[in-house]
Amino acid sequence: MNPRLADLPFPISKFSLGAWAFAGGAMWGNQDEKNSIATVHAAMDAGVTMIDTAPGYGHGVSEEIVGRAIKGRRDQVLIANKVSAVPLNYETTIECCETGLKRLQTDHVDLLQIHWRRDDTVIDEVVAAMEKLRDDGKVLALGVCNFGPKSLNDLFEHGTGWITNQLAYNLLWRANEFEITDACASHDMGILCYSPIQQGLLTGRFATVDEVPESRRRTRHFSSDSELSRHGDAGNEALTLATLDRIRTIAAGLGESMADLSLAWLLHQRGVSSVIFGARTPEQVAANMKAENLKLDTATLNALDEATSELKTALGSNADLWNSETRII
Repeated sequence: MNPRLADLPFPISKFSLGAWAFAGGAMWGNQDEKNSIATVHAAMDAGVTMIDTAPGYGHGVSEEIVGRAIKGRRDQVLIANKVSAVPLNYETTIECCETGLKRLQTDHVDLLQIHWRRDDTVIDEVVAAMEKLRDDGKVLALGVCNFGPKSLNDLFEHGTGWITNQLAYNLLWRANEFEITDACASHDMGILCYSPIQQGLLTGRFATVDEVPESRRRTRHFSSDSELSRHGDAGNEALTLATLDRIRTIAAGLGESMADLSLAWLLHQRGVSSVIFGARTPEQVAANMKAENLKLDTATLNALDEATSELKTALGSNADLWNSETRII
């Protein structure tokens, strides 16, 4: 285990539960709260020790549902939350955290993370506010999300004890490997992976671009012609589909599902402390947890590297999934 993670009351499990989908909405569709609460309980019963949420997930809806789900079991789970006010400065950081504590119905969060570094983020003020929250016992450990090498260096110029960097990372999205993995290692930070199956692409359920829901065609894998796209790239649609076919062939040869193979691959990657999977039902929790004990040999890891390297190169070192001009610096 990364030594910095010892700042937490108990270890982060290999898999953590992401709570974005509990908010429902246009991205995820209708979500029954009873299913969400049952999903949290199923994850905890299966050995998941951390739940990751954010105020931006349904404007606080996700935080509120997680708070109700962990009632009576707070001491059995680590809560990772985020600050993401606009603008993000000393006052808004304190306010965002304290609002989250009320929604979560708890007196502290175990890991508080800066969700995004924006142009209007006053980094020295945010660091000071988060360290004050830590000193006051409202936060036990500090982390960031979507930080590149420059932002990490800026962060450590103003404070210490930051333990994790949460990043999009999967077989179709390996941009972190160009620079960010090394930067995290140099600062002794663990990597928390979000979007581990690339919003469902790595389940193998989509055979054509048209089958992928419009809301999931926002990334730089797809053409900027997509209605919700924010980038101006031509995309890499043909190569993305070809890469999926290569992964599908490897998975079939092993007798494993693409999703299980993709999740297990992340557990073998340098610097990864936990993989954050999304689930909306207890059944989805059970399906994701199967990958926890899947061990991949060197030949399989090499085959997956070869199968996905062309797409990795095409997408390049810009670690921002959604924007041509990266926000991740």
